[in-house]
Amino acid sequence: MTRAALVLVVDDEPDIRELLAQTLRLAGFDVSCAATGIEAMQRLGGRAPDLVVLDVLLPDLDGFEIARMMRRAGHGMPVLFLTAPGAAGRSTGPAGEADACVAKPFRLEEVVLRIRALLGRTRGTGAAPSRPDGPPLRSEGPPAETPARTPVRRPAADLHWVPW
Repeated sequence: MTRAALVLVVDDEPDIRELLAQTLRLAGFDVSCAATGIEAMQRLGGRAPDLVVLDVLLPDLDGFEIARMMRRAGHGMPVLFLTAPGAAGRSTGPAGEADACVAKPFRLEEVVLRIRALLGRTRGTGAAPSRPDGPPLRSEGPPAETPARTPVRRPAADLHWVPW
């Protein structure tokens, strides 16, 4: 069985941090959390995360500076920024540190989908986390191509549902 992807969640708001952590665990990811930029940098010393979910506004360092520090230290994992409302389309930072952005308030489903997409680009076929007690959380193989207005029919055995 493959190792589940480790996601580091960095947010100074305890409710948001815990909500994201619980949601990502239910989606099959391993999760580590940090409340400050300094704590986030310390967490990089152990098992390096496969992806970082990073709030832009933290009490000690801003998210862009943390991303720059991670890159300078040789950590090339993708970064998903949590930004202020209206800034998600343009918050890539001064040097384009963000791989993706999601504006607060966000939908949990959107965050999970963005994480899976980012991991799919960086880990190849390892985009879908594996649950320790079951199969991958997505069906295997690419979706079948169908002409417009043609319903897609798939046997129920091919589908793996994610509990939300």
